[in-house]
Amino acid sequence: MKPYIVLLVAFASVHLAQSQENKLSLDRALALARANRPSISAAQLRVKSARLLRKSMGAFPATRLSVGYTSDPAVGGSDDDLVLTQPLDFFGRTSTAIAVGNAGILRAEAELQQVVAEIQAEVVDTYSEAAAAKALAESAVQSQDIAQRLADAMKILVEEGRAAGVQLMRVNIEVERSRLAANQRNAEYRASLERLSGLLAVPVNQVAVPGFAEIQVELIEPAALPRNRFDLLLLAADVRAAEADVRVARLSSLPELEIQGRRSAWQDRDSRYGARIQLNIPLFDYGRSRAETNAAKTKTEAANRALADATRIAESELSAARIELTGAQEQLQRYQTILDSARKLVDISTVGFKEKAITLVELLEGTRALREVEEGFVEARLRLAKAQARYLRASGRILELQP
Repeated sequence: MKPYIVLLVAFASVHLAQSQENKLSLDRALALARANRPSISAAQLRVKSARLLRKSMGAFPATRLSVGYTSDPAVGGSDDDLVLTQPLDFFGRTSTAIAVGNAGILRAEAELQQVVAEIQAEVVDTYSEAAAAKALAESAVQSQDIAQRLADAMKILVEEGRAAGVQLMRVNIEVERSRLAANQRNAEYRASLERLSGLLAVPVNQVAVPGFAEIQVELIEPAALPRNRFDLLLLAADVRAAEADVRVARLSSLPELEIQGRRSAWQDRDSRYGARIQLNIPLFDYGRSRAETNAAKTKTEAANRALADATRIAESELSAARIELTGAQEQLQRYQTILDSARKLVDISTVGFKEKAITLVELLEGTRALREVEEGFVEARLRLAKAQARYLRASGRILELQP
């Protein structure tokens, strides 16, 4: 086969044959991470614990049964031998306890969302990096294959006396450079798979990234941030907890009411039973309830200010992420145009080399330029994926997985 025909065949092969392997979609990767990561199950257990705690805090005051015996009825309470006591909640202590429990649930749910959002960001970033590393590794292998075929063809030309030996030396240098580049890209790809397998808690041999994932990014308005972002939800839970603490502090200075059923002393031959209403009024606490109320009010104000500041920062982060996303999309479109032009140039150069209108070196340079543009396109695609991940993080959106 003539050397230039070998080159034409090499230049026409722009895709590597992929091995038959299980493809791991982004949805599948996120599902594995959510199912396998113990941090998510731990956060889910904290939510369950918070709900059980609220249930206990919202229970009606416990009924108490007191049983005693007095050796001498003249000493000690003769009507305390058998007492059934039921506290009555006339001042909202139960509802206040429920409010405290609700704040705890909000915090636990926000912490769960935080864990899921952070794992989602890690998986999306690492998955995109693995897809980029794979594309770059394939491009490097293609470059190495073309360089080797070019060297084989050039060797024949030199042996036939139709090319100078210095050209073969130059091609051999290109072969070595492309080999080193391919080895480096392959190592980067394998390292990215190791990182991804660690995030998913699965063996690395089960991780095979087919390519970049299409991430559906829904633009949201800043007004939706308090409902979506876990950091704002955490601060909102702090506000609710502080407000509940104010109510708790105020209740500490209010009376406690209970109804009692009593029996006469055991020594009495004729058992007598009676009912009693007991009202316990705190008179002097030496400023304790007032200090607790003021402390809770101050805590509420601090939580509200922190929430307002975090909301302002979140809105600016959302705006910045949207600008980055738009810029990455535009850059990818421009790179696509450049890539199409570079491919056309290589096609024209290939025809020109066949017709001996251009030299072998010019064809080689054109092919190398195409590979550089392809690498730039992959990097632009990676920047877009990272911009999408940053927007997801800034908006607080959790991706819905396809069944």
